[in-house]
Amino acid sequence: MVAAAVLAGGASRRMGRDKATMAVGGVELGSLALAAAARVADPVVLVAPEGHPARRLAAGVVADPGQGPLAALAAALDALEGDHVLVLAADHPGLRVELLSHLVGLAASGEAVACRRGSRLEPLVAVYRRAPALAAARARLAGPARERSLLGLLADLRTVVVEESQWRPLDPDGRSFVDLDDPADVAAWDAGSR
Repeated sequence: MVAAAVLAGGASRRMGRDKATMAVGGVELGSLALAAAARVADPVVLVAPEGHPARRLAAGVVADPGQGPLAALAAALDALEGDHVLVLAADHPGLRVELLSHLVGLAASGEAVACRRGSRLEPLVAVYRRAPALAAARARLAGPARERSLLGLLADLRTVVVEESQWRPLDPDGRSFVDLDDPADVAAWDAGSR
């Protein structure tokens, strides 16, 4: 079984409040991501800084060092055991279990598995092989701050790319990749979910 980490430590500046504990459709965003992860992975942990309100959403919590998503991902990889970790953002309300299951099924074929949407890889709906990803993340964190991107991490790894033609049958609307960053995103999501 693959482990999973749901990253919830962002500052949420554009939203004006913590996103992971914000209710969308009557359910807290972070709880939606944790529940989707639990359908395909075990254990599932939430990654959030000490004192963060989202920490109450999960029994398993890893401390986010508060230095950005790459450092949060490295903390999760360091804390979890097992070969592979599914990494998700807590602000994705539409995660499709079928897509997550497909990514998990491909985990052994590379050092990371990520979907391409348009011209961009999606690093926060992805599976990472723990040991090489942790080594690459630590190397990036030891370098200049401008090199601390998750896309850079995927470039460092032997990443299996799931092309749009492969993932669309599992998630026709691409809802797994929708993240809610500001109140307008939430309004658009709510309008589309009715």
